[in-house]
Amino acid sequence: MSAHSFAVALAAGCWLALAPAPALQAAAPVQSPDGQIQFPADAANRSGVGLSPTTGSSPAVVLPPSGAVSARWDFKPTRWGRYDLTLNYAAAATPGVLQVEVAGQVFDVAPAATGGNDRFVEKTLTRLYLPKSDPFSVELRGNATGRAAELLVRSLSLIPAPEGEAITQSPDGRITLHSRDATTHSVMMRYEPATNKNCLGYWVNPADWADWTFTVTQPGTFDVVVWQGCGTGQGGSDVAVEAGGSRLPFVVEETGHFQNFVPRHVGRVTLQTPGTHTLAIKPQKKKAGAVMDIRTIQLVPAQTRRDPTPAARDWVGARRIVVLGDSITYAGGWVEFVEAWLHLQYPDARLEVLNLGLPSETVSGLSEPGHAGGSFPRPGVLERLGRVLEKAKPDLIVACYGMNDGIYYPLGEERFQKFQDGIRQLRDRAAKAGVRVIHVTPPVFDPLPLAGRTLPAGRDAYPSPYEGYNTVLDRYSEWLLSQRAQGWDVISTHEPMNQYLAAKRQTDPKFILAGDGVHANPTGHWVIAREVLRHLGAPDAPLNVDGPVALFAADPRGAEVLDLVRQRQAVLKDAWLTAVGHQRPGMNPGKPLAEAQRDAEALTAKLHPAP
Repeated sequence: MSAHSFAVALAAGCWLALAPAPALQAAAPVQSPDGQIQFPADAANRSGVGLSPTTGSSPAVVLPPSGAVSARWDFKPTRWGRYDLTLNYAAAATPGVLQVEVAGQVFDVAPAATGGNDRFVEKTLTRLYLPKSDPFSVELRGNATGRAAELLVRSLSLIPAPEGEAITQSPDGRITLHSRDATTHSVMMRYEPATNKNCLGYWVNPADWADWTFTVTQPGTFDVVVWQGCGTGQGGSDVAVEAGGSRLPFVVEETGHFQNFVPRHVGRVTLQTPGTHTLAIKPQKKKAGAVMDIRTIQLVPAQTRRDPTPAARDWVGARRIVVLGDSITYAGGWVEFVEAWLHLQYPDARLEVLNLGLPSETVSGLSEPGHAGGSFPRPGVLERLGRVLEKAKPDLIVACYGMNDGIYYPLGEERFQKFQDGIRQLRDRAAKAGVRVIHVTPPVFDPLPLAGRTLPAGRDAYPSPYEGYNTVLDRYSEWLLSQRAQGWDVISTHEPMNQYLAAKRQTDPKFILAGDGVHANPTGHWVIAREVLRHLGAPDAPLNVDGPVALFAADPRGAEVLDLVRQRQAVLKDAWLTAVGHQRPGMNPGKPLAEAQRDAEALTAKLHPAP
């Protein structure tokens, strides 16, 4: 902006400023491309005040030291947000208190003398928030108490301001640039504070851009990780990150939804000195309807960067993961270990994991005669799958079936086919809803704890389990794993559990992973979880021990995060099962879903405390 021109812009997170306009030329409030909104003096509706030309510059409204006088501007912005309100004025002596009203918000201000009526200065008066992009008024009033001298005003301005707080480097060297802390230079893009968004969004104008100013205490080389989301069919825009004298171009990736945020490692920058630095992100070319949404940008010391593996990206990028399965899944241990690790490993991934496992359930739709003493047949997941997709709206389904699907009989081709058909129907129906499915092979069946209560092969009926039922699960697992050739994502837990159990029995013949041969004990849940974690790229060292202690001790918040995840799962599980509906009697109905979600939100706030 030159010494003789002024721009005022209104945008989400912006400020209000007054600046010079061309001398004696009729003007109007205007929003400039960088989001500032300018309110020049010669565009004001004046009451009791004059308009005075100033030598070599734009005109100014003159507020005398007394009287009910005012200057008013009306404007319709393109966006809401936070702004700094600035005043371009001159005063030979201290003018006293005056009032500024912006969109119904009233501020008393006391500008200092500038040394002369021809010595104009720019002063920031306050920071304010415009909650809507509705038409609003700005009024400058000179009838406040204490007025002592004439005040000349060339302009007011609203200048985009950050929504958040000052950004500093954390002790581990990371610098997190949250969307709320950005300064937006935009007419449409803005910070969207809604809980399900919490991002820079509405990025439909390719000229809009954002930057962050932050303090570096530990200079060095940093990996730049952009957590971006982009809806289906909207990817492909060219964008560049600029920092430390480097320019890092990248192409926006579709993530299935604008609020499905995935980490993009776009390159490295070197910040050589301590002190204040700036990072900017600017579209270069928009491909479709919108550029993208951004939740955070991280500067991670190069030696500590943790990118998700390809297998983990589906989990990290999901807003909601629904886990389906039987009573072993419902018990929750392995699900909680996996979720807690994901939160610790990728703290900016605001994923939600819903455990909708249901005791007794199958994917095959089969039930053995006399199940549960004849009180009810086994429920089938396909009966409730449509409601799960409709009500829970998952981005990803993790399914662990098989244990109940052979109904504890020897291998039968018809039963085996029912299992295969059920798995394919689960996949097909999820795919039609745009939801990816990841399979987990079934846990082990162990006849040892059931000594004397299992039955041999060759019988017509099995009121007690077949003693070799684990060989049936071997076949079911082998079939699932064979589908990897068709592009299925299948995590092997069955065979690693077989191997773990066999190894332990070499030194302890009575060692078990399930007290009743079916339902995994805590060690069994850990063995399931560690194979899922291994698939997701967790380091081997803490996984190759007989429990989760080493894995969670590696992070200062490990135990706390695991406990919070367990509490949140306990709050949500039964409430969601009831809300979705099922055919399994005897289940705890849980809290009403709205109440459970409120409780869960409080736990989520502790899980991801504000920086």
